[in-house]
Amino acid sequence: MASPVRYLIAIALFGMGGLAPSVSAQLTKLRAAYSAESSWSLATWVAHDAGLFKKYGLDVDLILIRSASTITSALIAGEAPMIQLGGNGTIQAALQGADTVNILTLVPIIPQSLVVTADIKTGEDMRGKRLGVTRFGALSDLVIRRYIRKFGLDPAKDVTLVQIGGIPELVTAMKAGAISGGAISPPALTVAKKAGFRELADFESLDYKYPAVVIASTKSFIQRNRPAALNFIRGEIEGIHRIRTQKNFAVNVLKKYMRINDTEISEDGYRYAYKFFQPRPYPTLEEVRAVLDEYKSMPQTATAKPEQFIDLSLLQDLEKEKFFDRLK
Repeated sequence: MASPVRYLIAIALFGMGGLAPSVSAQLTKLRAAYSAESSWSLATWVAHDAGLFKKYGLDVDLILIRSASTITSALIAGEAPMIQLGGNGTIQAALQGADTVNILTLVPIIPQSLVVTADIKTGEDMRGKRLGVTRFGALSDLVIRRYIRKFGLDPAKDVTLVQIGGIPELVTAMKAGAISGGAISPPALTVAKKAGFRELADFESLDYKYPAVVIASTKSFIQRNRPAALNFIRGEIEGIHRIRTQKNFAVNVLKKYMRINDTEISEDGYRYAYKFFQPRPYPTLEEVRAVLDEYKSMPQTATAKPEQFIDLSLLQDLEKEKFFDRLK
């Protein structure tokens, strides 16, 4: 199981970098990271546990880094040259001068519902309440602020936002009475509903394109290590294919990483993953514009061009070699 402890070890070994020859001469060792324990990490987990990265010549050391800013810093430092996170984090970093770039959009909508305690029946009932986010600046933070504004409230004045740590921990905090709600994604969403909490706003009803779950790298890493970058996304995309074709395996992987045994919860988490993962995970200019709109207070957005934040060339290479056709 990947863990933050392994990330700390990786930092201690900074001089080794994120890419190195593996003990096996046939494999290239690559450190990759993901930022959330939810259904939206399932493609990466399946690719790892099914041996798909190894199939394409990579020995991937997969680690969990829950903080959006920390995982982005690990990417920029070269400690984790491939990361999975909310795409707003890497776009913000690029606005600030980093050469980060989104190369796959796995989930192109905001996959988090607003879940609240039973006493909150309307948006107005959230006034004066404590609501949780995983980390300030993370996708859960941006999402809940959008929901709060949707109900006519000011997230800076009408509620108190507190950092909790992770999506499963948001549900735990609600059960403990520490917070009155949060933006929660599957399968923790099912856990929350079974615990009696209310889904005040359903993410499936939102008509809003957003790079909610992406695979990102840096332009410099792709330039220096293009074969490794291509092999990583081959594994990731075949992971999506395995989700769609090997349900039992995918559900068991979800149970393992989420540490859940409840069949209803795991099946629900799988259903969401099956429905929303894109088989051809192309980033779009529309979703980048949505992020730039979130950061319009930053002066850099005035001259930013959406195309500078995405790299379609890797996917285009896979199209040329008929990779997607071979998965059918």
